[in-house]
Amino acid sequence: MTSEAELRTLFGVKSSQTLGRNDYGWLRVFRHKQLNDAGFFRITATELKELSLREPRLMAKHDSTAARPWIFKELGLNIIPLSRFEYLVGKFDLFAKFPEPETLGPVRYMPFPDDIESLNPIDITSESAALNASALSHILDDFLETSTLQATVAGRMSTGSIDVHLACGDFQVSKAQMEIDAGLESADVLGLIEAKNHLSDDFNIRQLYFPFRRFSQSLSKPVAPVYQVYSNGIFHLYRFDFDDVLRPESIRLVKSARYTLTPSSITLDVIDKLLKTVPIMAEPEAIPFPQADSFARVINLCEQLQDSELSVEAITENYDFTSRQTNYYTGAAKYLGLVNDTNRMWSLTDFGAKVMASERNDRNVALIKALLRHEVFHAVLARALERGEVPDRATIVSIMEASNLELSQSTVTRRAGTVLSWLQWVWSLATTEELKL
Repeated sequence: MTSEAELRTLFGVKSSQTLGRNDYGWLRVFRHKQLNDAGFFRITATELKELSLREPRLMAKHDSTAARPWIFKELGLNIIPLSRFEYLVGKFDLFAKFPEPETLGPVRYMPFPDDIESLNPIDITSESAALNASALSHILDDFLETSTLQATVAGRMSTGSIDVHLACGDFQVSKAQMEIDAGLESADVLGLIEAKNHLSDDFNIRQLYFPFRRFSQSLSKPVAPVYQVYSNGIFHLYRFDFDDVLRPESIRLVKSARYTLTPSSITLDVIDKLLKTVPIMAEPEAIPFPQADSFARVINLCEQLQDSELSVEAITENYDFTSRQTNYYTGAAKYLGLVNDTNRMWSLTDFGAKVMASERNDRNVALIKALLRHEVFHAVLARALERGEVPDRATIVSIMEASNLELSQSTVTRRAGTVLSWLQWVWSLATTEELKL
């Protein structure tokens, strides 16, 4: 068997590039398989397992662009199942970006039913629980603008036979396996819901496309592919359509919205009180100043650790991070005292567990307090309240330079982006109007 070092040399992988098990598996495959002139090759599940030394389902699970193996990124490739026993690897696009959260408009408040006792809306930690909560509270009815939806289809099933046009050619998908998290139907629409509880920049179109094709071929009513992401008490909903049903790449966002079961009580007055009462602490020793541009994803990472500790590899492979992002985001959560690591295994601290188990508003207050204990974040947020807006990057750089941080000029400039993004999260939380429906 070719060693990992030999594979790196053979494919010219830099020593600074971190590779995971799937990366090495696909390098083993590409030792024996080559793209044809049209830019694709077919590979059976048996071949894939024999060549990669990995289970095919793990090798083919690319839920975001970040989850693609190194060689796929280098060559601009994607993978799609053609049947239960064969895959297509080729030069075609299979990912769509989510819009930025701030473009989704006000958060809408939908109360959870008082007579439901077996599901606690404050303790939603799984994708299935989030799906049940959004259905019970009629969030999905409101989003799809329809009468009460009823659960009809779910689970693993076959795609049936569908023709697909990709950038590298025309293909037939025959009885490939697909999975539907929830199919909810009313008199005038079938909503097919893909549910996730982790945030990502984009998603694999196949997750919506296969179910859409399977049912739109046999139903008389419209089929609405919907992606639901639940994190930190917010349901992010996206409805899509396909302008050309034969082309997955023709996906188009039709509608998006945010919902909550718990209205926010965070205001600028609350922020002002926290600024006056939260003491500034010394910077933590041996923990770098954070470099993670999405505070929402820092929170989301901590949500993933609520059920059990996770290895560095599991975080990278399962939660749509690159290896570098895993280091940045785990380091950022550690900086705030939310997580800790032992032998490359990450888990919540006692403080982090308490914060993540809290109701939405209590959690957000605790997170803001954790930020304000650090001099730079305290000073920048104080400046924001004085001026009525979050300071620009140049102002943040000057505040950082005047602090006690031991950072070089170039590092300060880069880290200022993190400070800006995190404080924009706080500011948006305190100033975004929520609608009660």
